[in-house]
Amino acid sequence: MAEEKDNSSKISNILFFCRDCQKVVPDPKKTGAKYAYQCPTCDSKNVAFGTKRSICDYFHLKDKDLV
Repeated sequence: MAEEKDNSSKISNILFFCRDCQKVVPDPKKTGAKYAYQCPTCDSKNVAFGTKRSICDYFHLKDKDLV
């Protein structure tokens, strides 16, 4: 029998980061059918997403800044 993988753990590793607020967005609004998200705090459509490591590396942040 094939083992089933739990995809919920992979999804929880994705962070959404608002480039305008410079904050992690816990619940962004999806705009349109593509991978575009809107920040609920500042209503900007400039939201990036990725793993914690990729966000920290790309935006030159430290782990403590993402709290």
